[in-house]
Amino acid sequence: MESRLLRVDLTTGEMRDELLPHALFERWIGGSGVNNWIMWEHFLTHDIDCDPRGPDNIFVFGVGPLAGTGAGSGVKGRITFKSPCYGIFGDSAAGGKFPYMVRFAGYDHIAITGKAPAPVYLYICDGNAVICDARHLWGKNSAETHEMLRHELGDYPSAAHTLTIGLAGENQAGIASVVSDASRIHARGGGGAVLGSKNLKAIAVQGSGGIKIHNPPGLLKWSDGFRQKIDSNEAIYGFKRRGTLGAVEMYQHIGGHFWRNNQGCLFRGEEVRSDNWVKKYHKYSEVCSADCFIACDGRYKIDGTESEKSKKYAGETFRRPEYLTTASAAGALDVRDWSEVAHWGKVTNDYGIDNQDLSCAISFVMELKQKNLISAHDVAELFGKQQRLEWGNMEDIEALLRNVSLRDNLFGQLFHDGPYWGALRYSEMKGQNFMKYAIYGKGGAAFTEEMRPFPTWMNNMAVASRGADHLKGIGLIEKFQRRDLSKRYFNGRTEAADLSIPDLKGASTALLENQVALINSYGVCLFHWMLDPAGFAPEEYYGPAYANITGISRTPQELMQNGERICNLEKAFNSRLGLRREHDTICERWMHEPTTEGMYPGKVAADMFETVLDEYYEWRGWDKTTGLQTQSKLTELGMGDVAEVLAADGALARA
Repeated sequence: MESRLLRVDLTTGEMRDELLPHALFERWIGGSGVNNWIMWEHFLTHDIDCDPRGPDNIFVFGVGPLAGTGAGSGVKGRITFKSPCYGIFGDSAAGGKFPYMVRFAGYDHIAITGKAPAPVYLYICDGNAVICDARHLWGKNSAETHEMLRHELGDYPSAAHTLTIGLAGENQAGIASVVSDASRIHARGGGGAVLGSKNLKAIAVQGSGGIKIHNPPGLLKWSDGFRQKIDSNEAIYGFKRRGTLGAVEMYQHIGGHFWRNNQGCLFRGEEVRSDNWVKKYHKYSEVCSADCFIACDGRYKIDGTESEKSKKYAGETFRRPEYLTTASAAGALDVRDWSEVAHWGKVTNDYGIDNQDLSCAISFVMELKQKNLISAHDVAELFGKQQRLEWGNMEDIEALLRNVSLRDNLFGQLFHDGPYWGALRYSEMKGQNFMKYAIYGKGGAAFTEEMRPFPTWMNNMAVASRGADHLKGIGLIEKFQRRDLSKRYFNGRTEAADLSIPDLKGASTALLENQVALINSYGVCLFHWMLDPAGFAPEEYYGPAYANITGISRTPQELMQNGERICNLEKAFNSRLGLRREHDTICERWMHEPTTEGMYPGKVAADMFETVLDEYYEWRGWDKTTGLQTQSKLTELGMGDVAEVLAADGALARA
């Protein structure tokens, strides 16, 4: 396999091409796996304890071998960096056309270091790269920047595709995101702040090249079978109309939502349901990239007749909100009108900011106001004026969004790194402990779903390498109580699907993290797999496609070991930063405050937390006392070189 890396030093302006060796893909698959290795090697020669907003941090974009090949499995690009909001490993995925256009322009990975003296953008076209003045783009939101670059660069040899930051990234808000083609967002971890700290406003690509395939007839045969398999899956048709919004009704049934800073677990009101979205707002389905057989994305245009509140947004058009955008608005902030939920998705995209962390920062201070824990004087101190802080009030919500993005008042300065650090700073400032109202897991990352009755989900929040997260270890076993999947994964055992016991919950996280690592490294979308986890098992079903493209043939067992190796490298990065077992944790509300509604009232995470975490470490082959990796496990995975680095840093478990 021939793959090229573009290295860019913004401080010196130096750029160089590197041909990545075939052995790199044999070890790390591609996509996020190779991204991780590029960052790992970078921090062998740079201080890993550096300021994430400093020039020594690295920003890596990468896309896996299946992307853009016509395989039909969707496309995801990956960004990787040291997170400025959590201070740990950071990465994030997004779909769209930008990832495969990078490949058409001649590259699979881009690694950016240093800091430009003034705002710039990186322009790549058919194997050539140049750093361009971006002062005219500074101060523009993500959509404006994308359109200006498209106009500036023209349509030859193709329309330009972009990665951009908005005002949140320019102001280095820790929870700032990176936006792909103005509509697909790399939300988590603060990648937008990393680019903002480097004065890099955007990356624009145009390309007309092709992608070399090891065995084209074999890939075409696989792709045709994949399309037929997709077309025969009845679940696909509902997914085309609703996308991830189909989770709204299911979560309302089981009590899986996150309402008013997780004081409850059910949405209020009857409007925010997927059927209502389809009837009132859905205009048409679309693919986010040309290389997908599903088309689970969709567009809306608000007419202004759908509801009283919709009049304010008449004419607004954007892509359909995903479930987590809906959860952050209708759940965390108690917004009860679809037009306002949709607008929340668009405006957070335009500012370039993670609506998970942002909604939890806003809902934190709203709960303090609701419970009279802060006075009118305190509110004026935070905002420089009186702010109503009313649940569901979009004027209040947008004002706080601007404050965090621009860091233009005390609230924005305290909470720009998310709810955990904001709550900690505010508690120290006021001499009171408000931390019980902050929602977070590992690293301080927030997440807008109910966790307490779901042991695997809570474990995911505690151990995910990039901070509290479901996508690193996502699976349908637990919340859907899929006994069939539990049997498949665990030799006929059904305990993974049983919410009443801790057994196989830590094991589920470990196994699913390995599978997701493979999907992220192939460069494909995980939604196909989620619709049929057994039928699209990444170590089995995608293996032949990977072999046809790269010439690297692996057994399912070998591919699962590849996934495990990728997860262990992310773990090793965090271990070098000082993370131990005590950092694999979740917030007080999830741990100790019982749920009061839904199907599982009275549940708290603490009932099973330590038992599940122990099992996770056991399945990982890590030391349970410290949470550190062992020499024996890393040797088994062919990572002796990584073990040497950890040993030198005192970050390897003692024998």
